[in-house]
Amino acid sequence: MTMSITAGFSVQSSTVHAGETDWSGFVENATYVRDAVGLSKFRNTFQGEFTHEIDSQSWSNVRINGILRGTYDGVYDLNDDEFGRDAQEPFLGSNFHDRGPATTVIPGPNTTILSAGVPFPCENDPLLCRNLDGYQDEKESDAIFPEFNDRLDFLRELYITADKNLANGDILNVSFGRQQVVWGKTDLFRVLDVINPVDFSRHNIYDELEDIRIPQWMITTEWRMGPNKLLDDSNLSFVWNIDKFRPSNLGTCGQAYRILDAGCFFASYLNAADLGIPLYDENVPIIHDVEEPAWSLSNTQYGVKWEGVYQDLTFSLNALHYRQQLPSLHFRPNELDPNLPAADGVFDIRFPRVNLLGGSADYYSGAIDAVWRLELAYTQGEELPRDANGHKETDIARYVIGFDKNQVIRSLGTSSAFLISAQVFGEHILEHESDMPNDEDNWIATLLFKGFYKNNRLSPQIIIAHDFGAEATVVAPSVSWIPDNHWLFNLGLNVKTGGGQKFFWSVAGTETYEPLARFTNGPIGVANREDELQFTVRYSF
Repeated sequence: MTMSITAGFSVQSSTVHAGETDWSGFVENATYVRDAVGLSKFRNTFQGEFTHEIDSQSWSNVRINGILRGTYDGVYDLNDDEFGRDAQEPFLGSNFHDRGPATTVIPGPNTTILSAGVPFPCENDPLLCRNLDGYQDEKESDAIFPEFNDRLDFLRELYITADKNLANGDILNVSFGRQQVVWGKTDLFRVLDVINPVDFSRHNIYDELEDIRIPQWMITTEWRMGPNKLLDDSNLSFVWNIDKFRPSNLGTCGQAYRILDAGCFFASYLNAADLGIPLYDENVPIIHDVEEPAWSLSNTQYGVKWEGVYQDLTFSLNALHYRQQLPSLHFRPNELDPNLPAADGVFDIRFPRVNLLGGSADYYSGAIDAVWRLELAYTQGEELPRDANGHKETDIARYVIGFDKNQVIRSLGTSSAFLISAQVFGEHILEHESDMPNDEDNWIATLLFKGFYKNNRLSPQIIIAHDFGAEATVVAPSVSWIPDNHWLFNLGLNVKTGGGQKFFWSVAGTETYEPLARFTNGPIGVANREDELQFTVRYSF
């Protein structure tokens, strides 16, 4: 269904006429049930998309694009024993550490090094709310209605774009507004696609990236140069993120999805006073302060990309200056004993500047009728956590090798081709330390196998991801049914295995106040108790 609106207006000496506005969208309910927990998601979404064309004498393809989204997640009303401001959280790392001297010490069998995380700290703990200072401290209403906040997140996209035909036949495209800029073609894990932060609180790593990227106010330009004597096509693009810096959302303690359980870690205390450690009269908040950079021109982010096509090879070269979207923990030593944390907070959170150089290549092989994909990214300035010194700056190399093929398998009862997509993500830390929760080298492999039946209206698929370092696997089979052009039904499972091994309390093998070792289980392993049955119904208009 589309709606059309026609109007006209003039701007200075150039006549500009507004054309039609085309609307589309959907309403959706996603209901997930978690093993041993009950309802974990009852998300109701309305999304509307529009394109408004504008006729101009000096520009072509002028249009305003917009995506509006509103969500109500009823799980916080329907299962408030498990999620919400009254949730009862277990102590941190309870799934991954044996109870021993580090977790059960005098003065009592239930006293732990760390407290349980405080759900929705701004509604339960004024001290934590002040220390977190607007980061990972959402109120319950922010989780129930995630798009309706002072950052205007209901505006998924709102930008104007236009083309300028140059005298030599090249085309200059300019876009301005709130948008997503996508570099790379990977799923689940990002290598080059790091311009927009992401919202992991929506469904950890498992939702489509287009649904969890956090839009930013940006100016983008693209110079489309077309073919030349060597290349079949080429273009040069520039992106300038003029928005206030915004980190990725890891999920607040008390929410149904918290990647690596980091939100509860930030909302917890070192039980120094309860343990009778000298120098402490009160328990110590894990986070002392969050140092998010204020907006200024010097704090904006920018990048450039050159793309080319040579026969069956499509490639890009990328450069980006941005800020790390994941938090860096800076240890704060006690003035009287530098081996112990400061009495008013263990860590400060910072977001350092990062420079990225990388590239991508897609090669279509006619011999096997398949596409090989490669993405590379080398970063300078990232900071990773450590047990001993809190953090370390190190260069990191990341890469993904992908393979995509459409294959007819008639023995499976359909003449439609199956989609087979495999990826291997790699990460190498150049200045690795033994007390980092990240391995020096780690790999995550993913596989998608998707079929199409009944004129492509019935589509079973299975997605498998395996983290080699964490020895953890997620298997997500599902089947979708599209009975007509409006309705879509999807039934699926999300099951994790592994990630249950026990660790020393610290990565270095000593008993200390910071259980970084649990992060070695990765985003899949830390969620090893989040097996779910998932049902989604969508009506598109």
